[in-house]
Amino acid sequence: MLKQALQTNNIAVCVKDLNKRVQMQNEACRRICGDQLGKPCETGCMELYAQDEDQQWKGWGSRTYRNSFIHDGFYDVTLLCGNDSIITFLQSLQEKYEMALTYYREKGLTRRETEVVSLSIRGSSNSDICRLLSISKATLRTHLNNIYRKFRDLGEMPEFLPASRIPE
Repeated sequence: MLKQALQTNNIAVCVKDLNKRVQMQNEACRRICGDQLGKPCETGCMELYAQDEDQQWKGWGSRTYRNSFIHDGFYDVTLLCGNDSIITFLQSLQEKYEMALTYYREKGLTRRETEVVSLSIRGSSNSDICRLLSISKATLRTHLNNIYRKFRDLGEMPEFLPASRIPE
């Protein structure tokens, strides 16, 4: 039943030993990472793991890295670390992004506002958005305020964009 649930939801699974040598990969994982069976893994989820300074116990517990860009895509990444293995779950966010963008396009946003939304839901910071769109912080503030106003007028709140995103 677990195997079917993982397959149905297209969740990639990888099991590594404590030396980060891949012991098992499902098909979804092979599509994302390539065939790594028997090889040590230092990229993708293992880079997130290595850079995580907030780990209370380095080799034990669970960690979730939301909206992470690895292997040319965005994923929610969960690592379960035990005494003898590291289990990785990768859940692609591509379909969710496409659904979100379709939803926001239908709300009457301008092309530029849609670009701001697209970058926001992919985890870009305000500074990144300004740099990528070649706009000032004041212009970004205007776009964000217009997005919020449009949603307020519709009686909705855009979940992708918390109020803290509005630059001061």
